[in-house]
Amino acid sequence: MPMRRSRIRRAVTAAATNHRIAEAMTRAEPIRLIAEDYVAGETLTDAVATALDRVDKGLEVTLHPLSTEIADPRAAEDTTGSLIGAVEELGSWPELEGHAEVSINLTSLGLRLPGGGPRAALEHAEAVCRAARNHGVLVTVEDEGPEVHPETLEIVTSLLADFPDTGVVVQAARHDSLDQIRELAAPGRRIRLCKGAYSGPAREMVTRPHDVDLRMASCLRALLQSPATAMIATHDPVFVAIAERLIADLGRGPDDTEFQMLQGIRPLEQRRLADIGLKVRVYLPWGREWYRYCARQLLDRPANLWLFSRSLVVHR
Repeated sequence: MPMRRSRIRRAVTAAATNHRIAEAMTRAEPIRLIAEDYVAGETLTDAVATALDRVDKGLEVTLHPLSTEIADPRAAEDTTGSLIGAVEELGSWPELEGHAEVSINLTSLGLRLPGGGPRAALEHAEAVCRAARNHGVLVTVEDEGPEVHPETLEIVTSLLADFPDTGVVVQAARHDSLDQIRELAAPGRRIRLCKGAYSGPAREMVTRPHDVDLRMASCLRALLQSPATAMIATHDPVFVAIAERLIADLGRGPDDTEFQMLQGIRPLEQRRLADIGLKVRVYLPWGREWYRYCARQLLDRPANLWLFSRSLVVHR
């Protein structure tokens, strides 16, 4: 039975991310209208306009350019240039000063290129971080999956030496999540904790939902008790409530703690948290690859289907 489910999942994944299917879906007006609630647009201009609107409403923003895995060095250089351009554009708006961040994928910067991919990705990430520092924009490096986790962590560790405010992502569902928090937590460090943005083999990931929740609770407490800046990426009402209580008990505030939520998911909850004085950062994906992004969100974490569908109905 598990093998059959695995084959079905692979087939569904292939269909959902197939180039022709993706092209057809992006042209379908009903799909585009639904996606508008969850994606900040296809262009940087669209994304910046959305960012300005969110900041005007008292929220922080992180822009995530949607792209596919890079297959050649020139494409990695082009993506790096586009990211630097995005950073420069964000830095050009006084209204966004101190409020903007970009979240980057190392696979888009050449991580999996044959013959020196990790080194190329590090050099490209350094260029983005350098531009971000010069323009007052923060950077967080995504943890994209178990197959690239070791290289990602190694590159992030290298970046932290020169760019200590680089955001690090910890997936609570990983067996080594608590160890990561203990090793990474330091004054000035920025750690984004999420329950688990991807699935993986049992040797690397906690798989039972109850066990994942227990691990998330442990990681949340460890992170909030640490000297690091805590970025709590969750839509789960239980963990939002736990975090609120811990923040109050530990005397934390918007200077060293923030919630992070996806564009279009629980917007009224985002508003509530901001209204009581907590910092909330909205994750704004943008780009032409929005259909693949939405499909992956549902395929990698089926629980997201409930979040998306609930937001369509109640917009909370």
